[in-house]
Amino acid sequence: MASPNNQNSADSSVKESLEAGLAALKQKDYKSAIALLESVTQTAANQPSGIRAQMGLVAAYKATGNVKGAIALCSSLAKSPNPQVKTWASQTLKELTPPPPPKPPANKPKSAETPPETGFVAFDAATKSPKKSLGGDRPTADQKTGFLPLEPTVEPRNAKPPHISPPPPPPKPENSTETAPDAEISGENSSASPTDIPGVASPDTYQLTWREAGRTAKSPRPLKPLKLLEFRIQAVASAIALFFLARFVLQFLLTNTNSLLVQLYIFTRLPIFAPIQLFYRDPTPFVQMVFGLLLASSPWLIDALLKLFCGVETLRGSVLSKHSKEASRVLRSFCTKQNMPVPVLKLLPLNVPVAFSYGCLPRFARIAVSRGLLEQLTDDEIATIFARELGHISHWDFAPMSLALLVIQIPYLIYWQVAHWQERLCDLMTIEFLRSAVKFVAAAISAISYGIYKLFRWPMLWVSRRRVYFSDRTAAEITGNPNGLTRALAKMAIGIADNIEQQKQTSFFLESFDLLLPVGVGQAVTLGSAALHAPLEQILLWDVSNQERNWLTVNSAHPLLGERLKLLALYAQFWKLETELDLANAGVQEQPRKGKLSLFKSILEFKDSKLFLQGAPFFGIPMSLAIVGVLWLIGGIFSRTSFWQLDWLLGDRSIIWGCLPIGFSIGTLMRINYFFPDITPRETASPSLPEILSNPDSLPLDAQPVRLSGQLLGRSGMDNWLGQDLILQTATGLVRLHYVSTRFGYIGSLWPFLFKETTRPSDLIGTSVVATGWLRRGATVAIDLESLRSQAGRVSDSGHPIWSAVLAFAAAIWGAYIIIQGPR
Repeated sequence: MASPNNQNSADSSVKESLEAGLAALKQKDYKSAIALLESVTQTAANQPSGIRAQMGLVAAYKATGNVKGAIALCSSLAKSPNPQVKTWASQTLKELTPPPPPKPPANKPKSAETPPETGFVAFDAATKSPKKSLGGDRPTADQKTGFLPLEPTVEPRNAKPPHISPPPPPPKPENSTETAPDAEISGENSSASPTDIPGVASPDTYQLTWREAGRTAKSPRPLKPLKLLEFRIQAVASAIALFFLARFVLQFLLTNTNSLLVQLYIFTRLPIFAPIQLFYRDPTPFVQMVFGLLLASSPWLIDALLKLFCGVETLRGSVLSKHSKEASRVLRSFCTKQNMPVPVLKLLPLNVPVAFSYGCLPRFARIAVSRGLLEQLTDDEIATIFARELGHISHWDFAPMSLALLVIQIPYLIYWQVAHWQERLCDLMTIEFLRSAVKFVAAAISAISYGIYKLFRWPMLWVSRRRVYFSDRTAAEITGNPNGLTRALAKMAIGIADNIEQQKQTSFFLESFDLLLPVGVGQAVTLGSAALHAPLEQILLWDVSNQERNWLTVNSAHPLLGERLKLLALYAQFWKLETELDLANAGVQEQPRKGKLSLFKSILEFKDSKLFLQGAPFFGIPMSLAIVGVLWLIGGIFSRTSFWQLDWLLGDRSIIWGCLPIGFSIGTLMRINYFFPDITPRETASPSLPEILSNPDSLPLDAQPVRLSGQLLGRSGMDNWLGQDLILQTATGLVRLHYVSTRFGYIGSLWPFLFKETTRPSDLIGTSVVATGWLRRGATVAIDLESLRSQAGRVSDSGHPIWSAVLAFAAAIWGAYIIIQGPR
């Protein structure tokens, strides 16, 4: 499919101009450098290429004596949403601005400067504050990555300009391949010359360290009260929505099971295929009873589930005090203040740092923490995590979430256990026909169960995201330590990614308990692994800067980690604390003021936006209702005239039901060329994970063709036949992969033995592969695969564009069929 525009060629031209300008700058050909770099800044002013060009112009202007121009550019860069660029620009501006004349000495010597009343102490580059490396068993080499400042050499006395501090690497877009100039200018070859434009250092040169920012010395100033009543009503409404969804799914399964039995009975006349009369009854009372039992017994049922997944033990108070005395104090003081019993503490014998709360009432509430969390987090960080879980209990959101967890565990356990026992049964069978029959049935049951598990998560996603904001804020208020919670959440994300790398797959526990975890597994996979290769502020830039990010989290159980950490930084600022991460002002951009637009103009403006194309299949559904309204209007007009042949259009409900899939079809076809541009060697990039995460403007619609190499991780066997757990371990982090079989779509993925499929991705687990496909940057990072190729030459092809088109045409045909059939 042809690409809809020439964006890639324009980006290539900008890149060539930037490379030529940087090369001229290094050769001290300032006239050529200024001309080339100024053209780049005009073409891509607010893009990463334009930012690098402006940095080069600062050095060129300084070398040619145009100090005013350099100061003007630095002033502009100081307003950048990227905290690293902002810091570099501010520091360079100080060096370019001449110091004020010295004051006459006073009679009385001044005392040392004291910090301002806010309590914030500016970071002094000359004084190294003690920093703490991330603990754990990971070797130091694996924790290194990122940018190293260049060390200036000693200049002769007659050197004209002073050394300009090297800027940090600005974020690069997904399709950026600007590596040549960066590779040429390294720390070893740097000098004090103003021509030095910094590049990205080797990933092994970055050491993850923590600022260890402080906390409030006394009870913090209270924040604005939370609207808990509204939140609780929404939580109950979500649980009710889950009830009706479960009832609908159960009734659908029972009805279709009986329909299948009827067809088999007609064909075979065997009494064992007679329809089950119980399945014709209304399942509502049964679902009500099940929901009531699950809620009432949720503490003990989840205890049993944890025993099944990983084994659970009682966490004794002495063990908790050994790791965190503050956590013990927080538990006692908060429960006394809220007049509620201290929750039962559970210990999970897992190395991955996780924690969650569950139960039906505060008196039966539990807080479960893993051994990895107690070992990898510090005293104060553990206390903030316990404070988060106390927030869930005091807000009462832990009860509906515990119910939801148990409901979604039903299909998930079926998916897991069917795939597990199928392998054992097939090992005992010697007849190939029986083995194929067992695989056929097990694959169908396992895949349907996994789909229902994903469907049952939907009603609770909004409440799940909202409750995380509330618990983060409550933890910050209880402990007065938002910086400690920032470190704890970041370390948990890193620990989850590390666990997946060590286990070579996502554990069933992490996937099935994702709703209750403090950090979403989907985000932790990418962000946690990239945090060891670039500064956190850089990889979280998309989370706080992308204008469409809120729309792209609708399918996530957790809010964006960057947004959460930014809120914690704002709490720290409110309490006049130094922030652990420089995110408080990140993503704040001055938007041009627009006059009030009419509804029609607003719709036209939205129609031309990327977001509209991104969600075109779903926006097509309400747009189809507008077509229905027009058709009904036509039917109403003709019903009042002699043209009675068209009056049937008025009030025909089949038109509504038929236009819905047709609208979905039209929207899918509208975006398919944008979503799947042609993959050619020239247009295919191999960006690092920090480069992907650093582009704040990227959307899934951008679909950059990429080719990445690494080791394929994931589950082996039937529980990964649909590609539920495909992860590429690259040199700079983990990336999820999406796969659909070229032959017969998901049916070909489930039953490849029926269609002689040569290789599926799960067959390549544990091997080194090259993944080619389309990069999707949304709330999480993933690649829609075109192909997977192993070093041994085995290839697994994926058919995303083909089956997107097939789905669109099938939806159109289905809609037309509904309209032709007419009302029933």
